[in-house]
Amino acid sequence: MITRSNLIIPELLVEAIQGQYAGMTALWGTGAAIVSPTLPASGPSGAKIRGGDKIKIPYFGTIGEMDVLVTENDALTPASLTMSSEEVTVKHAGKAVEISDWAQMAAQYADPYQEFARQMMIAAMRLGDQALIDAAALALPGGLVSTISGNVTYDALVDARMLWNDEQANIVLMTVHSVVYKNMLKLKDTTGRPLLVTPTQESTELARFCGIPVSVSDRNTFSGGKYRSKIVKRGALAFWFSKEPVVDTDKDILTDSEVAAVHMYYVAHRYARTPGATQPGVVEIVSDG
Repeated sequence: MITRSNLIIPELLVEAIQGQYAGMTALWGTGAAIVSPTLPASGPSGAKIRGGDKIKIPYFGTIGEMDVLVTENDALTPASLTMSSEEVTVKHAGKAVEISDWAQMAAQYADPYQEFARQMMIAAMRLGDQALIDAAALALPGGLVSTISGNVTYDALVDARMLWNDEQANIVLMTVHSVVYKNMLKLKDTTGRPLLVTPTQESTELARFCGIPVSVSDRNTFSGGKYRSKIVKRGALAFWFSKEPVVDTDKDILTDSEVAAVHMYYVAHRYARTPGATQPGVVEIVSDG
């Protein structure tokens, strides 16, 4: 007979999930998001952090450009390396599994804890990608939104990235809806060669357009007849989560079964600017396709 005491041990499940989270990435591992399992378990007051709480994500300020000394006796102007912070809202997600599901896992896999932890990490990565895509264009300055008629073209992408002016370094990702991706696949140069360079089926690399890696995800918004694609620089976003999940077990009196519930607290955030730049690291393209 399978019981909670000999199958679901919360401490073992926490350890297994922590081990999986250690290798967690986001946004296809492009570096567009900084992923950190260091969300504190409690706030400055000592109270446990819950969904809806406000916390601060720190980052370094910039020391600015180098001083140019015109004459021999000119002096440098001291600059301070400051630490800034931006306030974000903690969100709460989780997953509950019935004892019957665990029994089936135990019959199929040697270690049901590791298997559940593996599936939890995949679910967490999907959650992170969705949250980061949503956060990328949230309240984005109008000067970083390119609205075009028709579909995304090579020229439209060039115009969009130029919204950063001379701050175009470290562009690592363009994420688009599958309809936009389909139309990009049809684009060709004057000799008939595709402009969207796709890797071989065996490769894990992303396709490239205008030299930028392109991912396809229908998590990108389609609303009002318009598709919203994002161009993202390295470190433009942050996904901060609690490394140690909360695992609770209890009896479900309605189904007469044991249940294990795993809770995760996290924040997804777009920085006000990227390192060495003066603007956010996201440009949005609003298009018909």
